[in-house]
Amino acid sequence: MTDPAPSAGLSGSSQQLLIGIARSESGFEQLVNVFLDAGVPGGTVIESRGLASILREELPIFSGLAALLPAASGSRVLLAIAPAAAADTALRFARQLPASDRPIIAALPLAGSVLPGD
Repeated sequence: MTDPAPSAGLSGSSQQLLIGIARSESGFEQLVNVFLDAGVPGGTVIESRGLASILREELPIFSGLAALLPAASGSRVLLAIAPAAAADTALRFARQLPASDRPIIAALPLAGSVLPGD
């Protein structure tokens, strides 16, 4: 294998990794709407379980704490790679949502990436 030519986009990329976390169904709907309205071109949804759920169900040593833990814990995580402009728009739209059920959204710059078609 030969060394590839240096990429012009390694020092500063116009792509961002958008991470959205919703803890409720309505929060997930808001999250999807934010991504779509911002023009984010797709993404991957990961179903997750909260630590409280794992403690309750899989670590019996902590079963005595079950009464102190929420009955349901977990979230949906939406990951997408998007142009910086779309990521900025998504963050701006998210700030306009009511704080009571607002999903968590963060954008991280990609220093370099290998995407299909590169």
